[in-house]
Amino acid sequence: MNNDNLMCKWETKKLGEIVEYGKDKIGIDLINHTNYISTENMIENFGGITHASSLPSQKTTSHFKKNDILFSNIRTYFKKVWLAQFDGGCSNDVLVIRPKNNCLDNRYLYYILTSESLTAHSIQTSKGTKMPRGDKQALLNYEINLPSLPKQQRIANILSILDDKIALNREMNKTLEAMAQAIFKSWFVDFEPFKEGAFVESELGMIPKGWEVKTIEDVCDFQNGYAFKSKEMSEDPTDSYKVFKMGNIKKGGGLNKTGSKDYFPKNLSSKLDRYLVKKGDLLMCMTDMKDNVALLGHTALMDEDDIFILNQRVGLIRSKDKSIANYPFLYILTNSENFIMDLRKRANSGVQVNLSTAEIKKTKFVLPPKQVHEEFDKLALSLQEKIFKLEQENETLSTLRDTLLPKLLSGEIEI
Repeated sequence: MNNDNLMCKWETKKLGEIVEYGKDKIGIDLINHTNYISTENMIENFGGITHASSLPSQKTTSHFKKNDILFSNIRTYFKKVWLAQFDGGCSNDVLVIRPKNNCLDNRYLYYILTSESLTAHSIQTSKGTKMPRGDKQALLNYEINLPSLPKQQRIANILSILDDKIALNREMNKTLEAMAQAIFKSWFVDFEPFKEGAFVESELGMIPKGWEVKTIEDVCDFQNGYAFKSKEMSEDPTDSYKVFKMGNIKKGGGLNKTGSKDYFPKNLSSKLDRYLVKKGDLLMCMTDMKDNVALLGHTALMDEDDIFILNQRVGLIRSKDKSIANYPFLYILTNSENFIMDLRKRANSGVQVNLSTAEIKKTKFVLPPKQVHEEFDKLALSLQEKIFKLEQENETLSTLRDTLLPKLLSGEIEI
């Protein structure tokens, strides 16, 4: 049987014919930080969720149930979509979407809602400029080719295998990151392995004898990014560098390689070598919004050479001597609570909050002796390399998933 005959078994449907929006409400007293979902704690590019930092002030909020699909309806280009793993409440800017009947598989619906074609449709039909919102009716008018329920389930199974491995790798990385942070805190914040030795007074408090208070400028080179003109950048990745912007830095620190869609042609960058990002470079967010300071001062750690070129208002921090301060040490340091608090106190505040190059350079921290750093680096570097490997594996898996998804949903690939 050829594909043409097989395609005849697929039906063209508008999304509104097979799904509905959840309209139920739930009392705030029945939810908590672990089962309340807002756009802020949904991770971009279908990355799942984090726990909410606060609950809304109103008495009720939207109610979702396990296996519903939550779709962030603000700035839909961020691709915040989650297949609910539990019951809970969500903000009004999160759409609760579920099948109308038993003819549609929940996981298959999730993959429809994560497809590039639906994302493009939601962006194109969104309303507003500063904070565009998806048009709920336009979303229901989106057309799909719907196969039989057993075929939906087989397609969802194939895609779920890839997503489950991606999720497992993310959890493994969280564990590895927590291990490195725990060692850092024990050694360089609480000084636990060194408490039997002598301590001396410093401008940052009591520190082990032989340790020093240094500034970022003492141990690192720092530079701001290049001021690209918008007309210089393109959306064509062919023979181009990705432009590293603030959106490539995660809240709380971390690298988001899909946070920018802009590219800069390599044939125009002959004089911009100093802005090429290298493995081990830290990229710091230097600007944030006054009313919602979430990224300011946090850093991302680059895992490969010459993929990105640096945009303005992102600072590049590069170790002068890796035997004294290597990137695993600097990455945890620059995202630590005390470092961020100190840095933000010295930011210039207006409509936006800005960090100056001078203030970043003079940020002080406690530097251990070379021997202590090298012992820490052996442990932390091994953990960080494992993190890099898993992140790169996830890039490969995500690319495979994104390649297969439209072909499976359209019936181009038959299973």
